[in-house]
Amino acid sequence: MKNKNEILNEFQIITNNFQSGNFIETISKSKKLLHILPNNEFLNNMIGMSYTNIGELEKAKNLYLKMIKINPAIISFQNNYANVLKAENKIDEAEKVLERILERKPDYINALNNLANLKTTLEKYGEAIKLFEHALSLEPENSTMLYNIALCYRSLRDLEKVKEYALKITELDPNFTLADRIISEIQDYSQDNIGHYEVMEKKLTNKEIEDKNKITLLFSLAKANEDKKNYEQSFKFLKKANDLRKKENPYNLNSDIEEFNKIKKIFNNTELPYIKNENLNKKIIFICGIPRSGTTLVEQIVSAHSEVKSLGETDQVQSLISKTFENFTLSIDNVLQNNNFDQSFIYEKFINFVNKIENKMSIFTDKSLLNFKLIGFIKFFFPNSKIIVLKRDINNNLLSIYKNDLTAKNLGWTYDIKQINDYYKIFNNYLNLWNDSLKNPFFEVNYSDLINEPSKISKEIISYCDLKWENNCLEYYRINNSAIDTASANQANKPIYSSSLNKFENFKKFFNLG
Repeated sequence: MKNKNEILNEFQIITNNFQSGNFIETISKSKKLLHILPNNEFLNNMIGMSYTNIGELEKAKNLYLKMIKINPAIISFQNNYANVLKAENKIDEAEKVLERILERKPDYINALNNLANLKTTLEKYGEAIKLFEHALSLEPENSTMLYNIALCYRSLRDLEKVKEYALKITELDPNFTLADRIISEIQDYSQDNIGHYEVMEKKLTNKEIEDKNKITLLFSLAKANEDKKNYEQSFKFLKKANDLRKKENPYNLNSDIEEFNKIKKIFNNTELPYIKNENLNKKIIFICGIPRSGTTLVEQIVSAHSEVKSLGETDQVQSLISKTFENFTLSIDNVLQNNNFDQSFIYEKFINFVNKIENKMSIFTDKSLLNFKLIGFIKFFFPNSKIIVLKRDINNNLLSIYKNDLTAKNLGWTYDIKQINDYYKIFNNYLNLWNDSLKNPFFEVNYSDLINEPSKISKEIISYCDLKWENNCLEYYRINNSAIDTASANQANKPIYSSSLNKFENFKKFFNLG
């Protein structure tokens, strides 16, 4: 039998494993300790949260339902159960669970935070801010809450508020370098009137700041040096940041090649009847492409139209299609026959999600970048949709990717120059597949053309979307209030400008591309 100190030590080991992302080890050690401490709240939550993180949602769900039945008074199980529902895209159910928790315990900070995050998913940023501020009144120096409020204001394009909250964080918690990043996104360091560059430099030498947080600082300092036209120093920071990030998030090109081959096989063996279905009365305009290729700019132009609502990057279609096709191991015929589905079932699931955000509009943009992989599926399940693919000069696209800290799990290729080029080839393979197997699968927009001839290309985009031209589309920066949740937030508040067209020339000699 373990004594109290031994058990506390085991708890710490489990916590360390969880925080390091060793979720399988967390589950294993927690289960062993449950033999000594059956139904323990901490251990069961560690197991459930680990299952959620590795995508074993059914196991997490069953565990929490079991624990809620055994211990209905323990609200942490209900709170984490809501997180599983959210991960399953059961937004309404998750919202109800969290609201019930807060009815019982209005000051339960975890539920306040989770409900606020759920509201941001639904683009209800005003409601989210109120919930975060309530949580902040309970813990006034909670850096995570301050940061979440700053992100909400970024989505609302209130950049002064973003800076206000981010600067509070830098004073309270030097280790929270994500705040430095969002300041760097909107600050012009050629005229640093807030002295932020020196703050970041000092942090970089601070041994108390964890190395993983210094990566964010390195990206931010690279951006600052580019503003100052210190390109060699900027590249040194970029190289170090990307090398460190690559160690954190290793990338395997073969997995993306394998996925492409699976999708290619599905469409090589299938003839799809692309029939316009008037019953699918909501139209989605999918805007996709390699990151940093101009998708945000096109989304802003299109969603500035009076008939269009922006959904931002939902990743809903990718989640629905990947799950339905069991990671692309099933053909379309298999799916339709085995499950007795008709053509509209994925559309209806997607629209159920859309209606939680906005149910009055009938035309929406979805800017989930990697939807270029799914164009064939989109053409089948969303027959009334429009698909716009952005292409950008590879060198300038490469630079823009390399200098932005893209931390999503599926973007592990963005930290290495060779891997960026390899992934760009996969991107072109997808476009070739859709052009070879489908009729007029998408409308291609060249970023340089859009920058050089904004009026002409914008009118072509709007025409392709079967919309009447509105001058507002070129004045998106003035009238468009759609949310921006990416590093492009600052650019979206400005008119089209050409300074981004050939920034690669400033860095060319450092890349050694041959």
